[in-house]
Amino acid sequence: MRFGFSKFLFHTRRTLGIALSLLFSVLSLLGYRTPAEGAGLPGAQVTGCLYASFRKIIDSERIGATQYLNLSMAGNEYEGFQLVLKSRRPQEGLQWGMTPFTGPAQAAIRTEVFQESYISVVTNGIRMNYPDALIPFTQETFSIPDGGLNNPFYIRLYAPEDTPAGEYFSTITVGGSDGSEQCIFRICVRVWAFALPVKPSCETAMGISGYSIAVKHGVDPSGPQAAQLYKKYYEMMLEHKISPYSIPLDILSSEADAYMSDERLTSFCIPYVSDDERLAALYNKVRSNPAWAAKAYFYPIDEPSSAAAYEQYAAITDRLARVCPGYNMVTPFYIYKFTDGGREYNSLVMQNGRSNIICAVSNLYDTDGFAQEVARRTATGDKSWWYVCCGPQGDYCNLFIHWEGIRHRILFWQQKERNVSGLLYWCTTYWNDVADPWSEALTTPWTGDSAFGDGSLMYNGNKIGIDGPVSSLRLEAVTDGIEDYEYLTLAQNRFGRSYTQEAIAKVTASLTDYTYSDTAFNRARYDLGCDLSAAAAP
Repeated sequence: MRFGFSKFLFHTRRTLGIALSLLFSVLSLLGYRTPAEGAGLPGAQVTGCLYASFRKIIDSERIGATQYLNLSMAGNEYEGFQLVLKSRRPQEGLQWGMTPFTGPAQAAIRTEVFQESYISVVTNGIRMNYPDALIPFTQETFSIPDGGLNNPFYIRLYAPEDTPAGEYFSTITVGGSDGSEQCIFRICVRVWAFALPVKPSCETAMGISGYSIAVKHGVDPSGPQAAQLYKKYYEMMLEHKISPYSIPLDILSSEADAYMSDERLTSFCIPYVSDDERLAALYNKVRSNPAWAAKAYFYPIDEPSSAAAYEQYAAITDRLARVCPGYNMVTPFYIYKFTDGGREYNSLVMQNGRSNIICAVSNLYDTDGFAQEVARRTATGDKSWWYVCCGPQGDYCNLFIHWEGIRHRILFWQQKERNVSGLLYWCTTYWNDVADPWSEALTTPWTGDSAFGDGSLMYNGNKIGIDGPVSSLRLEAVTDGIEDYEYLTLAQNRFGRSYTQEAIAKVTASLTDYTYSDTAFNRARYDLGCDLSAAAAP
C-alpha cells in the first residue's frame, strides 16, 4: 500500500498520545512533575493547539503546541480550523478574544465559532469520546469544567464570492479570570483570485427525516411547527452545499417554484404517488421548466437485490415510462451481479434504460468489470452517482463519527477520480432508534454495532435551546469535500484530466489506500489553489 506508512504513523501517534496523557495524569496525581502540553505563555494555566478542520481530537488525547496556522480558500467557499484548549485543573471565567479576519482594503472574512460536543463510542470493548456536534459559541467568557481533558472549538470561515484576493489575519487570545493572557494563536488565510460557483459541480441527494426532527423537538409531526422546523433543516443543508431529497412544499404549489429554482440546489425528488393523474401533474409541472427538469428525479424503490424486487422495479418503471415519458430515476444498489432462482442478474443491465442515474455503493467500483460497465453507460448519457450508508466499512471511506475526518474528505477525491458526478446519502436526521442523538452514537443498531452516526449528520437544537438544527464536524467535512470536488473540477476544466489525476494521486491511490497526513492533504489542496489562482489572475 502506497500510503500504508501514513496510516500506521497516524494511529501510532494517536495511541501514544492517549497513553502518554493517561500516564502523565497518574504521575501528576502522585505528585510528579510532568511535561507540559499545548502552547501557552510562561506560567499559563490554559494551553492549546491549532488543528486542521477535519482532525478529530479525542477528549483524552495529548495535544500538540501549534500556535500559527496558514489556511487558503476561494471566494464563495467555507473553510475551518480547530483550537483545542486544555488545563490541568478546572477553570472558570476564562476570556475569549478573537480579532476579525481583515485583509486588503479592510475586507473581512465571515467568522463563526462553535464549541465541540463529545459523544461516546464503544468499539472492541473500548469506550472513547469523539467530537461531533457544533454548539454556537458567542460569549466572551467560558469555563473548562474538567481538568486534563480537551476542550475543542471549531472556527468556521466564509469568504463571499467577491472577497478580494490576498492575506487575511486574525489573532485568538485566551485570558484567565484575572485578566492575564494565557495563550495566543495567530491564523493567516490566503484568499485565492477565483471563486467557486453557486451551484456545486458535485451533485448531492440526501434525506431529511421530518418525523425524527418533529419527535425530537417535541412537536406534532403533522403540524405547522414541524413544517417550519423542516424548512430550517433544509436551509442548513443548502447552506452546506447539499441538496435534500424533498423540497419543503408541495411541488404543485406556486410557492414551490422558488425552491426548485434555487441556484444552490443540484437535485430534488419528485414524489412517486399512486394516482396517475397526480403523478402526471407533478411531472408535467417539473418538465415545464428545463432547469427544474434537469434537477428532478424519481426514487421509488431502494436497493433491489432479488428477482421479486426487480419484478416490482420493472412494474414501477413501466408505469413511469407510460405516465412520465423521459423521466429521470435513481435506484441505489449494493450488488453488482447475483443469482436468484437459477437466473443470473446484473444490476447495471437490469436498470439500463429504466434508471438513468446509476447509483452504486462506493465499494462496487473495486469489483472487476464494474467501473468499465458504468463507463459504457455514462458514455451514452446516463449519470453516475454513488453512495455510502452503514457500509462500506473496513478501509473504505465513509462518514462515521469514530472514523478519521480526513476519510470524509478523501471520499470526494475518490469520487472525482472515478468520474462519479454525485453522492447520495440516505438520511441526515435518522433518530428513530435513539432516545437522544447527543448521547447515543449508534443511530442504526439494526445494521450492527459499528455504524456510529449512520444516517445522522445534524443534531436537534432544542437540546441546547435552539429551535432548529445543529451542525457537526462531519457535516462541515462533507461541505469541504464538495468544495474539494469543485477545485478538482475547475482544475480538470482548466488544465485537463491528467493534471487532476496527478493531483488526486497525491492523497489517494485506491479506494482503500490514502493518506492520513493533514500536511500532505493540505499541501495537495494548496497546490490546486495556487495553480487555479494563477490561471484566474488578470
